[in-house]
Amino acid sequence: MAVSALVAGVPLKKDTNAAVVSAQVTTSADEAIYAQELVQVRAMMLNGLQGVMQGPASDASLYQISTRGSLIRARLALASCRSFQCSHEYALVAAASCELIHNASLVHDDLLDGDQLRRGHPTVWKKHGEGVALCAGDLLLCAAFTLAAGLEDPQKCRVLTRQLATMTSRVIVGQSIEIAPLSPNSRPRFMAYIKAARAKTVPLIQLPMMTGAIAANADQSVFDTIQRFADAVGLAYQIIDDLDDLAEPGTDVRSQSKALHPFHAWHHHRAAVSDSPRQRILRATRHAQALLQRGQRQLERLEQQIPVPITPTLGPLLMKLEHRVQAHSHSF
Repeated sequence: MAVSALVAGVPLKKDTNAAVVSAQVTTSADEAIYAQELVQVRAMMLNGLQGVMQGPASDASLYQISTRGSLIRARLALASCRSFQCSHEYALVAAASCELIHNASLVHDDLLDGDQLRRGHPTVWKKHGEGVALCAGDLLLCAAFTLAAGLEDPQKCRVLTRQLATMTSRVIVGQSIEIAPLSPNSRPRFMAYIKAARAKTVPLIQLPMMTGAIAANADQSVFDTIQRFADAVGLAYQIIDDLDDLAEPGTDVRSQSKALHPFHAWHHHRAAVSDSPRQRILRATRHAQALLQRGQRQLERLEQQIPVPITPTLGPLLMKLEHRVQAHSHSF
């Protein structure tokens, strides 16, 4: 198996090489700090939900958070806030708000897709019912905005709340594109698929990475780099997530493909109707790998624009995605 640029690391420009290479190795002290912060983030999320009126929606929301997850959005927000030297209070609020919005999207997504398991547990709608799941997703969104509204600094409160609203709106519209009725026997074109995937997935990567930049009032060039990074990695993430649907044990890809929604990667990575499952999977994995390499290049550019390196956090996340896509390329 060839070692990709994401694993081996692409040489950086001479003037930034020493600083970034020294940051590539995350010390045990850094890991301990992140672990402590993530515990605080989770506690803040739970406290925010426990502070609302008790009822089926709050019980279902607490259940969703209790199933735990990888806290990738929280990690991205904490890394962004560290890179832009934000306050500890702001970093925790930003991370918790991003995670709450992410969990809200998962609750609604599982409901719309009819998925019965999430993180090895029954999904919210499966355990609490469809109507309660809808309310629980809404409540998680409210909790995110409540946390942001509680920031002591009015300027940071305003900019964070605005970005939470902007990115959440994009996710909602992206989801609506995916579930909107289509004409009989029609399928969205490739560019429509790309647009929908980006709208649904990219904002939840772009948002946490922007939290530090908006608090620091960074230059527009920084936001542009973050957007390009999120565009590439977000689309790659969606492709890989779609491929995961086809990699479950005992899955008959050809028979299952008829039940996949029209915006699934399976439908949009074929050259001909006669393509074999392996040909489609390989085409999708190559697409995802190219996007991850594009994201790596944007990460290198971002390192030259920010005060404190962010590669120690983002580098391992990219490598995990790379490993997942490589596994799919050998699955058929």
